[in-house]
Amino acid sequence: MHLGIKNIIKIGAFIPLLLSPFWIVRLLLLLSIKELTIENPVNYLFYTMRFDLKAMVIWYAPLFIILGIGLFLRHKWWENVSRFIFLLLYLSALIFGLISVFYYPISKTIVGVEIFQMIIGQSYLIIFGYMAEYWWGILLVISVLFAVRFLDKKLKIELTTKSALVFCFISLVFLGLIARGSFKLKPLNLLDAYSALESQEAVSAVTPIYILIESIGKSEIEYTAYTSDSALQIELAKDVLVYRKLAYQKPNICIILLESFGKEYTSLNDANRPSYTPFLDSMMSVSMNFTNAYANGLRSMDAVASIYTGIPCLMKQPFIGSLYTQSNIESIPEALSKEGYFCSFYHAADELSMGFKPFLLANGLDQYMAQQEYPNEDDFDGKWGIFDEPFLQFFANKLSNQQQPWCSGIFTISSHHPYTVPSQHHDLPKGTSEIHQAIGYTDRSLRAFFESARTEKWFENTIFIITADHTSINETYEHQGYRSKYGVPLLIYSKLMPAGINDDVKQHIDIFPTVKQLAGISKQVAMGRSLLDEKSQSAIHYDGTLYTYTNDSFCLQWDGTSNYKLFAYKKDKVDASDLASIHHREGDQMLHELKVGLQKYNYRLLNNKFH
Repeated sequence: MHLGIKNIIKIGAFIPLLLSPFWIVRLLLLLSIKELTIENPVNYLFYTMRFDLKAMVIWYAPLFIILGIGLFLRHKWWENVSRFIFLLLYLSALIFGLISVFYYPISKTIVGVEIFQMIIGQSYLIIFGYMAEYWWGILLVISVLFAVRFLDKKLKIELTTKSALVFCFISLVFLGLIARGSFKLKPLNLLDAYSALESQEAVSAVTPIYILIESIGKSEIEYTAYTSDSALQIELAKDVLVYRKLAYQKPNICIILLESFGKEYTSLNDANRPSYTPFLDSMMSVSMNFTNAYANGLRSMDAVASIYTGIPCLMKQPFIGSLYTQSNIESIPEALSKEGYFCSFYHAADELSMGFKPFLLANGLDQYMAQQEYPNEDDFDGKWGIFDEPFLQFFANKLSNQQQPWCSGIFTISSHHPYTVPSQHHDLPKGTSEIHQAIGYTDRSLRAFFESARTEKWFENTIFIITADHTSINETYEHQGYRSKYGVPLLIYSKLMPAGINDDVKQHIDIFPTVKQLAGISKQVAMGRSLLDEKSQSAIHYDGTLYTYTNDSFCLQWDGTSNYKLFAYKKDKVDASDLASIHHREGDQMLHELKVGLQKYNYRLLNNKFH
């Protein structure tokens, strides 16, 4: 066969080889996540190839440079360098993609560079635990590695010096065009996927490596002026809140963050599913129960930032660790210390986990208690931290020795992957998902905590705020949507306050002004509103690809283009009927409010305007 034809065939085979990790990951994602359907296969494949080719050119750019040099520097050692770079980039793309697939049921989105931030500070035992659970993924990588290594040896092209120069020039032009992804003035970007495809199609159409590439170096938010400066100042002034003084003076405040307690696992679920939280359900009947409440993010770091500083996650990366962490923000510990409160936080994992400790201590926290401060190593779960039941008892004992008034928070861990439950609690229902028994164990541990707390003198003068950091594995369509995947329980329990049910929109950032109001701070600036505020509210969410805006009647989904979808979510639990064309006036008004909310958020972060 003619040498030129052989080279063309080899080049034609090399491109699919470079693309293959994207296709493997996409296939696994589609097979494992049932809600990621394909409505229009032809259009889907068209955009899939565009994003794959663009990601390929950018990701493998170092390889292309080395291969180009190798056409002229024809030494064995240079071939080995190029082969090493190829395998490194190929395996990195495959492994990162697999991690994204494994993490998707929990994150509800394809993660980018922020995954590395979440790994920092984690024990090697946790990482090894994930590797043991997903052993088949490791076997898949090894199998693919052998196949790729074999094919790579067969695809070496041979060119004369003159032909190599022509080939390099043509390749440079061709790869440059592909890197843009479009012949239009504006390069291909994520908005193109969400404007041309259904949202459930776009998730799998854009390969995780492309998401990673897009997220690198984009820690700064972009400011878009949806309204005039004068109108913006009027909107910002609405965040100055003045609340009435409450009847009780300086109560203790206890914030309980339950790991991964999505609404689907409780009696609040919208799918007629069994509840795995009998104690929490019983607490709802004697508490202020906010049945339409939402987390402001999909990660634990988002919850801590939202609750303790009132700042939601409307960026791709978490607020903790972002460029804006060092802004002149106010926190619950800083505000309450001025009122004479002692503020502490308890987390049973390693003290470096999630970056909570440096963030909270830098923002006025008096005391941080982690796994290192717990006295009995026998209660270690073997991977993540101290089991919930003993650590909650440890927490209760410590509260009894704190100076009153205090504001103390605790973050449970046992309902986090790998969902380890002590052997004496294996009688709990296993349910239909691996997380269900762990949820039941944490619920039982919470019951034991309150049984102990009721015997303490501080109990009668303490207000408990109980919620979840975020949702986790959801098995029902009612809790997999762009709005419902943020749904969490939220309740206030205290002997000082009446019980009741509230179905207005509430969210984590509302806890920040609530705590300040409970502590006697009447005037404040906040992005949320006190949970005791009876005025109608709304919530904005952003999962890295799609915005949602929820009020008491509708939920609007917006991909950043001119189009939006509108759902009457209280009746339409699975977002089946788009009402945008019917209720366009309401939709247009909600879209305007969403845009103004985003402008306010970005303005505050970029200009350090939190007070």
